[in-house]
Amino acid sequence: MTKTLKPKSFPWYGIVLACLCAGTEAIAEESKVEDFFELSPEQLSKLSVVATLATGTPRTVAKSAAAITVITADQIKDMGARQLSEVLETVPGFHNSVQQNTYDASYSVRGIRNEINAELLFLLDGTRLNLPYRGGLATGIQIPVEAIQRLEIIRGPGSALYGADAFAGVINIVTKKADDIDGTRLGVWAGEFDSQSGWAQQSGEVAGWEVGASVQFVNSGIDSSRIIERDRQTPIDRALGTSVSRAPGVVQSQYKTINSFLNLQRKHWYVGFSAVSGFDAGTNAGVNAVLDPIGLGGGNQYLADVRYSTEDLLKDWELKAHLSYLYSSLEASFQGFPNGAVLPISRTGDVTSGSNAVALVAFPDGANTTLGRVEQIPTLELSSLYRGFDKHLLQFGFSYRYEQTRVSNASNFGRGAIDASTLAALPTVNVRDGTLTNFTDTEFAYLPPSQRSIGSVFFQDEWQINQKLQLVAGARYDRYSDFGGTFNPRAALIWELDPKLTGKILYGRAFRAPTFLEQANQNNPVLLGNPNLQPEIINTFELAFDYHPLSTLRTGLNFYYYELNDGIQIVRIPGTQTATFANSASQNGYGTEFEWDWQASEKWNLRGNYAWQNARNSNTQQRVTGVPEHHVYAAALWKFLPQWQLQAQLNWVGSRLNPVATNAPLADYKTVDLTLTRKKLLNTVDITGSVRNVFDADIREPSVSDISNNFPLPGRSFYFEAVLHF
Repeated sequence: MTKTLKPKSFPWYGIVLACLCAGTEAIAEESKVEDFFELSPEQLSKLSVVATLATGTPRTVAKSAAAITVITADQIKDMGARQLSEVLETVPGFHNSVQQNTYDASYSVRGIRNEINAELLFLLDGTRLNLPYRGGLATGIQIPVEAIQRLEIIRGPGSALYGADAFAGVINIVTKKADDIDGTRLGVWAGEFDSQSGWAQQSGEVAGWEVGASVQFVNSGIDSSRIIERDRQTPIDRALGTSVSRAPGVVQSQYKTINSFLNLQRKHWYVGFSAVSGFDAGTNAGVNAVLDPIGLGGGNQYLADVRYSTEDLLKDWELKAHLSYLYSSLEASFQGFPNGAVLPISRTGDVTSGSNAVALVAFPDGANTTLGRVEQIPTLELSSLYRGFDKHLLQFGFSYRYEQTRVSNASNFGRGAIDASTLAALPTVNVRDGTLTNFTDTEFAYLPPSQRSIGSVFFQDEWQINQKLQLVAGARYDRYSDFGGTFNPRAALIWELDPKLTGKILYGRAFRAPTFLEQANQNNPVLLGNPNLQPEIINTFELAFDYHPLSTLRTGLNFYYYELNDGIQIVRIPGTQTATFANSASQNGYGTEFEWDWQASEKWNLRGNYAWQNARNSNTQQRVTGVPEHHVYAAALWKFLPQWQLQAQLNWVGSRLNPVATNAPLADYKTVDLTLTRKKLLNTVDITGSVRNVFDADIREPSVSDISNNFPLPGRSFYFEAVLHF
């Protein structure tokens, strides 16, 4: 049964307004805000947060050469988030949707959305995590928020410093180091959907090295209220008179992960290692949009990196070296169609529509597939900082990266597994058992062995023109062995208009490299790769203001405009039923983002943001589908009694067009979360209880055409957590 509760039937806005009004009343009971200067160092740091992501050197958010958002571990804890996607939903201009085949998080930024996140660069402690096959993060990998010390996020281009995929934004996940852990931390949480987690964090000193380590296990179960009413098998049953579809059925959203992080630091050196493993992961609404309670997937990701810096050894110079190795593997088995399915088969052996069918094949054991993938990326980066010129900070360097992908797959259906010439013609029903044909290292593999090398050079100058005016300018050139070179400049003029107000004029050019999937996908009757693809290009212009009208209030306002050219999209090959990728998309967009963070009193903090964007196809001037035109996030944190606090937060997503016009419209939605925390119980224990989606809003994100009522996200849920620190 689907949910029938409607968020509009609840006074959701009443809670938020009550929190805001209560904050105002609390202020009235305090002395004037202008006299409230006795903030703790932690509170003050929130008003002048330092980030390194925009230029590679430490700068406050107000004076960073980009639109920057920094989210701290304390803020993540306050909001009660369990996953990275929940945290990123609170960033101005960001929205979290769902990928169509893997059902991993899919982010849009300022109306720019690539379903597999290939237009966002993800970094872990400054090391890139994007993989070459799909361009985004590894499939099914979850990074636990308990290990995160802070997130640094660029909203906008970053290719002049970071190269490929720093297109719509850059997300740097900074993990906890020894100083952040400060001893031993043990934690557990448990909640609805039979979900549990346990973790341990430890810091110390060994042979002059500061050591920080984290390990966490997560088991997440199934939300039985998330129902798929109709899947791809449903119309096949109707056409052929079978009844094997599992729809309506429950989304198979279960997964297990084990994540570990180890870092060692001493003067000049940093050594980091992470291992992120996922297993027993369900197929959500099915890899082929066919409900599949049998299929499971999993994978491993290992990242090792070593950094060296001369720091203060040389006068005016700082030399840096960074060596990293990223390894990612995926293994999955799933049913493309359920047990008992009868499918129309084309002359090439592929499942097809009725008009192209030459035979019918029954699959009593289901149409099954297993696949694997291994991706490896070694990287070397050398860079320098030079401070020898008055009022200039020069930064330059080069890097070399090698990307490689190898795949394996086997199936009992599709070309290579079925020889249509041996089948009895219509209307006879042939039978195919569950025996799989191995396609690994054959022409029927879904990707040939793929590799490429990338060489890069960059230069940047931070020029302090005078006490109030700074110019940051730089450029980067990347040379790819498969498609050639790309040059990407950036410039930022930062002006302290007065001590409370800083203005910024920003320009950046960025690129997204075509993925191996887009270049070389093969043995697919629906979609083939294009080896002649060129990179996507975006030019972005931005005007930003950072204003502190009070010592306890920070506001930010920015306006942006961008032009996206040579976008990679799927197009039909003339005269065939097959599609491919082409550089034929173009998009322009403009919008604004307003954010605030107000330490209204010792007991109250009010923060949030509003984002509006207008992104359109440059050729048709039609609105870009699947992305919200309006997005509001607001949070009120109330500290009461000794060591108690309550945070209420609202997330409102408005005005989205469905990418699949024949599917149900995408309704606006509002969610409210409540998180209650008692800190330092018995001086060592923190206890948290959180209710997510308090009013059980029916949240839907775009899905493929076969799931016509769109993809349901989790309903109301709760969890309890206890953390011991000693």
